[in-house]
Amino acid sequence: MSASVITCDCGAKVRLPAEAASRAFRCPQCKSPLALTTDSLVLASTPLAGGREATCPICQSAIATEEPCVTCPDCDLVHHRECWAEIGGCGTFGCKQAPAIDKSEQSVQVPLTAWGDTKRCPACGETIKSIALRCRYCSTEFSSVDPMSAADLRVQAIEGDKLSSLRQSVVALFVVGLVGVCAPLIAVVSAVYLIPKRAELAKCGPLYMIMGWTALGLSCAYSLLMLLLFFLAENG
Repeated sequence: MSASVITCDCGAKVRLPAEAASRAFRCPQCKSPLALTTDSLVLASTPLAGGREATCPICQSAIATEEPCVTCPDCDLVHHRECWAEIGGCGTFGCKQAPAIDKSEQSVQVPLTAWGDTKRCPACGETIKSIALRCRYCSTEFSSVDPMSAADLRVQAIEGDKLSSLRQSVVALFVVGLVGVCAPLIAVVSAVYLIPKRAELAKCGPLYMIMGWTALGLSCAYSLLMLLLFFLAENG
């Protein structure tokens, strides 16, 4: 199966099947919506120019200056990036970038989620798209497209704070681990701190995983080298 690879703004590579009928995609790493053209190219996401007014042809609502938006390469109409990604193309009827419509009798309209097309933001109470991972009104981000309560949002915030603290600790261990004289201490601290938190470390992203295990590996290697030099000096 032939496939194409697109690059998200976060740098992640996303592989798409060439024959995919739908262009409604999200980045698996940052969960941001990807606005794709019919050629599987990612449209650049830019805020609306100052003083310019535009209405998204998909949701029929005004586009705020701080909202990420994309411009159709064929009809030049401005869309919310999230709206474009939701339907998989331009919202202008007849445009080459509009999503293909299956007119067969066997085709069945599949709802976006089991809860309908919209949901309520647990932070500000505004109605947003059911697949939204970020509220366009208050900019609150969600870890899942499933509807969340205020309690769920608090749990998400607590988990986010824990991951942020873990990332800071990993960076500190990595930096101090580069200092050879601290190797024995860092080896013990890294082993005691990181090994029980393997699952949490994986959620921090590949960069922090590499830094964490590198800090442990380097400190252990430095410790063994220091021990070897000590024995050589004693026996010399």
